[in-house]
Amino acid sequence: MDRLRKPVMALVALAAATSLVACQPKPPTARSIPPAKIGAPGNLITGGIGSALNPMRNPAGTNDYSCKPSAAHPNPVVLVHGTIGNAYDSWSGLAPVLKSYGYCVFAVNYGAAESSLFKGLGDIPASAAEIGRFVDNVRAKTGAAKVDLVGHSQGGSVARYYANLIGGSAKVGNVVGLAPSNHATTVSGLLTLGRFIGAVDPIFAATNWIGLPSLQQQADPGSTYFTNLNGSGETRPGLRYVNIATKYDEVVTPYRQAFITAGSGATVQNITLQDVCKADLTDHLGIVYDTNVYQLVLNALEPGDQRPIACSTSLPLFGT
Repeated sequence: MDRLRKPVMALVALAAATSLVACQPKPPTARSIPPAKIGAPGNLITGGIGSALNPMRNPAGTNDYSCKPSAAHPNPVVLVHGTIGNAYDSWSGLAPVLKSYGYCVFAVNYGAAESSLFKGLGDIPASAAEIGRFVDNVRAKTGAAKVDLVGHSQGGSVARYYANLIGGSAKVGNVVGLAPSNHATTVSGLLTLGRFIGAVDPIFAATNWIGLPSLQQQADPGSTYFTNLNGSGETRPGLRYVNIATKYDEVVTPYRQAFITAGSGATVQNITLQDVCKADLTDHLGIVYDTNVYQLVLNALEPGDQRPIACSTSLPLFGT
């Protein structure tokens, strides 16, 4: 009996171990990013060309007001472009990806006349109010209680201004910034040099005179805009903020100016892209066409379903 007992016990132990391994949940896999459709913009330059004759052109997959949010994705996503950008040139890459994952996706144009190719140039608090009206329209037509905001550059900070300061906190779930100008930038040191030689004030006087105040508002650490945005805390209770920055940013500099600190009741995740994908070379302009960033955005929008990132080669300006 003893001679039989040992092999039997070994078989039982092996079967138990095999069963235990089989019952272990499989580790999550990276999300796949569908390839861009032929002819779709692949960077901000081709996006700008594609919107030249129609500056209010919608990116593919956006602004379908018949879209009804699902139980899996109850918050429509509102995409907010940056300075000198527009919805089409900024979001023709990310918008179809979000749509393919079942989101209702909307893209706002703000901060300039409809006929202007270059937008995001007006007074930023006024732009925040404009975005607020867009959000209210999205909520009214989709029936959603809240939206998630994804903004590039100025789009990240103006989205936070709306969410934090002018009534957006009850209407927003997540605020996601891609290289957001959450604090004043030196623009790779050019403004520091310009202030040293006395050239900055005349330049900003000229840009303000022709109606481009957002340029100075983002460059002046003592501006009323940044004082109001950050002076009483950088977050609001109940909101979740995710900021994705690249070490190769040449516009929002130093790149950590994109990051913020969580206050009471808020959640903040600050991500340096190269900490996730070491070989990613994307810069300030290429970040909106980077499939590595698309995966991070999907993680940001789905905090309960975090996936590893399948890193691809990404270049300055051109993205992936």
